Amino acid sequence: MTNRHERIQHYLDHMCVQVKAREVHNDLRDELGNHMEEMILDKEQEGYTEEEAITYAIEQMGDPSVVGKSMHRLHRHRTHWGLLVGIIALATLSLLLMWIFTTNVADEKYQFLYRGHVVYTVIGVMMMLFFIYFDYRKLKKAAWWIYILLNVMLWISPMITTDIYGNSRYWSLFGLTIDLTTASVWILPLAIGAIMLDKLRSNCNMQSILTYFSMVILPAVLLFQTLDWVRLFLFGIMCIVLFGWLTRKWLYTALGAVITGSIFVLLLFFADQYGRLKRLSVVLNLQDDPYGGYSNNSIIEIIQSAGWWGNGIDTTFDRFKTSYLDYPGVLLIDVFGWSAGILLLVGIIWFVANMVKLLPRIRDDFGRMIIISITSMFALQIIYSLAMTTGKAPILSIVFPLIGYGNHLLFEYAMVGLLLGIYRRKDTISKRNEKIRQKVDADLLTNS
Repeated sequence: MTNRHERIQHYLDHMCVQVKAREVHNDLRDELGNHMEEMILDKEQEGYTEEEAITYAIEQMGDPSVVGKSMHRLHRHRTHWGLLVGIIALATLSLLLMWIFTTNVADEKYQFLYRGHVVYTVIGVMMMLFFIYFDYRKLKKAAWWIYILLNVMLWISPMITTDIYGNSRYWSLFGLTIDLTTASVWILPLAIGAIMLDKLRSNCNMQSILTYFSMVILPAVLLFQTLDWVRLFLFGIMCIVLFGWLTRKWLYTALGAVITGSIFVLLLFFADQYGRLKRLSVVLNLQDDPYGGYSNNSIIEIIQSAGWWGNGIDTTFDRFKTSYLDYPGVLLIDVFGWSAGILLLVGIIWFVANMVKLLPRIRDDFGRMIIISITSMFALQIIYSLAMTTGKAPILSIVFPLIGYGNHLLFEYAMVGLLLGIYRRKDTISKRNEKIRQKVDADLLTNS
């Protein structure tokens, strides 16, 4: 190595020591090193000796420690405090509501639930912390393996785990109950999007579109055989949303939505042996259907009786109220009143808005795709959970995200961790990858 290269590399080494995000070290070396080389060449053309030109370039760049600290401020890992504060608030609320529930229900079989809820919350937070520091871009390389694994698990699930209702969604692993279909709805759209992202963005032809839908149809059929139609419907909506964002072909997206909706309606009419259509139509005749409308009518009565400040923590939990595990929003309003319900609504809107605001701040297409998928899934479940809290919507097996009881917390905390991890790396994504993406976009624009 020449003296010229040694001195430049020595300068760049000292500068990079100050930059904690190692992902950008090579980019900074290329950018600053090329800039120094240009200054040296200019000075040599002016008659400077090589040593004089190198000294001049280093002096112009400034103290490497100062430059490094400046680069660190530009490319450091970030923390999205809005999402972090929101998740802490929701976790605290969830634990509080579960404590109120377990201390007020007389039946002893409910008493152990609080401990289980704490366990799921703690494990969920640990998973969130893992994904905050995990490089989410590695998921793209593992997408095919994730897709295959989940489809195999869905395929064999009815053979090894089926309850009295014919449902085969729950697996027991290491003493924890895992909801396989919930895991699939969160993870499979991410895997499919990761596999098809580059294909649909660079060459969105009929072949790639058919490939996308074939990848969607396989898990959809497997979800159907598990008899979890709610998760099947959520999966279909998510895949349509993702297809629209990936391709920007809104006509095809609308056509896919119509076809999906039509298939689901036909299933309700001709392949529904558990009376789902009747349960969905209960809200149209609450007064005339005392059996099917019991839950809806109970929710309405409780909400109306709560008033602005609620019935207090020592309210009697009997009959319908023993099912408060499924309706944490109703429990909150019953105990603390309409004011608490309004505060929850405002907090939820603020939390989801913080997710949406992530999108324009992220340059990486894969990261943006993850944000679209996760935010849409949270929004769908939160909106419907809030609708059920009014008593005016059909009661479905959709649990309030991040608040309701259950192992769904594991996946929801993990997804929030992914969002925080993407934001954490927003200023450390390689500039080389960004330049390649810009070139691809420019080529696509030229070809179109």
